[in-house]
Amino acid sequence: MKKYIYFLTFVVVGIFFTGCGVTTSQITKGEYYPKVYEKHPHSILVLPAKNTTTSVDATNHFIYTITKPLAERGYYVFPVHLVDRFFKSENLADADVIRNIPVSKLKEIFNCDAILYVDINAWDTGYTVVTSNVDVGLSFSLIDANSGEEIWQNNAYAYSYEGVDVSNGLAGLIVSAIATAINTATDYTKLAYVANLYGTVGLPSGKYHQKYQQDINDGLAFSDVAVLEGDRVYVDEYFIYGNKKEEPVALTVKGHQKGYFAFSVHNLNYFEHNGYKNYYVTQDIKGQKYLRNRFFKYENNRPYLLASSKKVFVSTEVDGAIPYSEDGGKYYFSIEKIVELKKLEKK
Repeated sequence: MKKYIYFLTFVVVGIFFTGCGVTTSQITKGEYYPKVYEKHPHSILVLPAKNTTTSVDATNHFIYTITKPLAERGYYVFPVHLVDRFFKSENLADADVIRNIPVSKLKEIFNCDAILYVDINAWDTGYTVVTSNVDVGLSFSLIDANSGEEIWQNNAYAYSYEGVDVSNGLAGLIVSAIATAINTATDYTKLAYVANLYGTVGLPSGKYHQKYQQDINDGLAFSDVAVLEGDRVYVDEYFIYGNKKEEPVALTVKGHQKGYFAFSVHNLNYFEHNGYKNYYVTQDIKGQKYLRNRFFKYENNRPYLLASSKKVFVSTEVDGAIPYSEDGGKYYFSIEKIVELKKLEKK
């Protein structure tokens, strides 16, 4: 039987389905990541992550947990501590400044095949008397060092959640609450690793992996958030407005379970959110700013959704925003083009 990787999942602890009646789009890795197979990079230079959160330590937690997931996918990763030391020796300590270095110059210095840009757009900690949680959000963009083209992009979200044992009375509750706070502070590195692991799990195998150039026809499966209707595509109200809270809230996890989890942003029911604008993040790539919607995939900087096993590219405004219209409780996007995907046959 053909092997599928399901991206409507929680990883680390297994597959977690969102409910009945959800349709699934199937796509091969070759169709999902065509540029990776075309450029087939062997080595990756990871630039310092751009941190847009209030956590001053988030960048370090990310940078020192990204190497293992990429190496396990079969890529040579330039040692992050040596790269960091090089930039500091050149008086380049700011991620924004480093991102303004032309791709061609980075290629000249490091002789890398690809460059990974990462934005940390969520690193939120919450406490109650008996629980603590940390929500992490990352956006990845892999750039071909020879052409300057983006060949892969992804979003990853993860969280840790700790509850306390209230069975030992007030004294036990206080001790457990203190222990929870301490454990949360020391769990950031593990959490960053979980987020990086999920963010790179679907990346095609690199040269140093036994499946290099052999996984191009592997099947991927995604839960559909969009529905094709004639020459239009629509999503339901939750996609646009979420829980309709009056006050804006961060794009955070809803209904934490104890442990460490990572998941796809396409699983909308896992998020607390309020309004379509909250779905956007600004990514600085190659010295340029890109406004991108967290819940869309992008190819050649054009947004698309998967629906009925088709890539449905939608129209955007000049700044990258994605306009929509409402009709009868359905929220429609204008279609730019539809790409038919191969039929995947079970063997």
